[in-house]
Amino acid sequence: MDMHSLYFVGYAVIATIAGIVLVKAQYSRKQREGTPVNFKIIKVVFGFALFMWTGAAFAAVYYDPASTTAMAVAGGFIGIVLTIFFVWQINSVIRKIQNDEKALEDLATHDALTGMWNRRVFHQTLKKEIKIAKELGHPLSLLMLDIDNLSEINAEHGYEPGDYVLRKLSKIIKQAVRPTDTICRYRSKEIAIIFPKMRTQIAEKFARSFQAEIAGHSFDIRDEETVRVTVTAGIVGYSDKTPTEPLFVDAGEDALFKAIEIGHNTLHVD
Repeated sequence: MDMHSLYFVGYAVIATIAGIVLVKAQYSRKQREGTPVNFKIIKVVFGFALFMWTGAAFAAVYYDPASTTAMAVAGGFIGIVLTIFFVWQINSVIRKIQNDEKALEDLATHDALTGMWNRRVFHQTLKKEIKIAKELGHPLSLLMLDIDNLSEINAEHGYEPGDYVLRKLSKIIKQAVRPTDTICRYRSKEIAIIFPKMRTQIAEKFARSFQAEIAGHSFDIRDEETVRVTVTAGIVGYSDKTPTEPLFVDAGEDALFKAIEIGHNTLHVD
């Protein structure tokens, strides 16, 4: 093999090894520091390696058309195949990393049982919406729901049927709200819904529709065994009395507590 081919091969080997080392370093850094993996630079390095292996093969054909040409071409294309194999392996690793990142992100932001947003996202979103409401003068409503007899279902039938009811109930609510609304599992049997650009009168209509649909729904927990649940609701609208996120949440919980004092399947608006 002539010098031109050797140059290509040398660069190809270096780029391939560099790509492998880079992937391992990036993944180790992510596990150690949580730094996102730079997929772009990894693909660039392996793309360069593939280009060099291809160049080695064509250089062998062009500069060394003697009897060793077949061997040189074969060696070059073996290099190409190896590089493609390495790229395929790297893409597999990249997909696994991306899936792991997605799973970790979901765990950090979603309730594992229902798929609803968790309290962390609730507080972050509510702070953002309060800022918008304060600056632009938009209405903002907060609805707090308590699942009335979920504790009784857990006690009588076990936690698995209770979890099933909670999942089904969350789907009913998700289908009824707008895409701009934020639904969160606030406590074990409490759900919070943030309604941007919505006055309490409209939020009340949403809440009453939830209550009616849920109360009329039969939840099949086992063969030929069903249960029914109701929800109690408290609603509060953003105002000068609730200028901060903690005060707004406290007002929402106070409204829910007043509704609970009245009884199951009731609603209170502050």
